[in-house]
Amino acid sequence: MKTFEYCPEVRWSDQDLLGHVNNARIITLIEDGRIKWLHKMRIRLTGGGLLVARQEIDYLRPVMYGPELKLTVSVARIGTSSFTVNTRGDQNGRQVFDSNVVLVNIDRQTQHPAPLQDVARSFLEEYVPD
Repeated sequence: MKTFEYCPEVRWSDQDLLGHVNNARIITLIEDGRIKWLHKMRIRLTGGGLLVARQEIDYLRPVMYGPELKLTVSVARIGTSSFTVNTRGDQNGRQVFDSNVVLVNIDRQTQHPAPLQDVARSFLEEYVPD
């Protein structure tokens, strides 16, 4: 199984009053990593786009400003028109969060889910754990 690793920039302004990275900012960091990974695909899924249908995050430890945050992206599930992206966050050698995001492939003209093309499915399958 392949994974995609990315270390986003955590900014001073990402902190909240308690001195750790705000939970809403974590969502943005996860999105940033996911988009960088999807750009590797370099294909259009249907001439449409992807819609976030569900997002869940288990916050395991506070994310702090300063130490490098490493995101590891993989695929948890592939359906007919959707797939689930898992993003693990690690800081100081410890897991700080685990996120699953369900993305649905949408046809922009009909605004309905569209089946994943074979080339997209092949790319995604490389990132599914054995």
